[in-house]
Amino acid sequence: MKSLITPVSDEHGLESRMQAALDICRATSGHLTFLHGIPTSAYVALDPFGGSYYVAEQHKAAEDASEAKHARMRDHMAAEDVPWDFARLNGTPDDALVRYSRLADLAVLSEPPENDHDDLESALSYFVMASHCPVLAVPQSAKALDCTGKAVIAWNGSVPAANAMRQAVPLLAIAGEVEIVTLGQDPENFPAEAAASYLSRHGISAEVTLRDRAGDVAEAMHNLLVDREADYLVMGAFGHSRLRETLFGGVSKHFIRQSPVPVLMAH
Repeated sequence: MKSLITPVSDEHGLESRMQAALDICRATSGHLTFLHGIPTSAYVALDPFGGSYYVAEQHKAAEDASEAKHARMRDHMAAEDVPWDFARLNGTPDDALVRYSRLADLAVLSEPPENDHDDLESALSYFVMASHCPVLAVPQSAKALDCTGKAVIAWNGSVPAANAMRQAVPLLAIAGEVEIVTLGQDPENFPAEAAASYLSRHGISAEVTLRDRAGDVAEAMHNLLVDREADYLVMGAFGHSRLRETLFGGVSKHFIRQSPVPVLMAH
């Protein structure tokens, strides 16, 4: 993965996602772009007579804050050995990320904190669905990402699961151990062994684990990641509709909220 992006518009989870992005860049000789979105429309005010005017002072303050963030990144990266740049874009942070993801191999974002599952969770869910590249969702508590450690692939034979696995190949190729896990019935058309065969053509040896589906799938996968001491999870996101996931919960929603490890997701 040669081109990574991560947002710096807010401080939420910044340190953990920066560290994960840097670890991947070092392991893959990649380049990191810090993205800062400035929502220009937020500085247009309406008057009582239906007109509008531009609040230049507020926009200037936002540009100054962005430059201060750029300076902070410059100070931080002076001690790192990873090539990087800082992109300041007009538009909301979410829209800037989606636009920039067209020429990115991976976007590194933060999972919402345990006590905030609304706006931040929705923003992450939106980007997973709208992004042109896979997303690595990093828990708040993450300190590092061992790219040469153990990777677990959640496999159900779906298009999102296949997309996530294919796009994760550059990372899986340097993992010390790869395990493909299917909970429940092995898919008839695209079984776990077919996924393992695909990876073998990329020089990746993967162990296949088939487990009966007992109880909640998300909880079972969560516990497996802990038991296996996995370093990251690869999974498809939102195999069901967003509405169904919102109303009834789901694996995607669980791992956006409370994954024990970083999760590489693709839709």
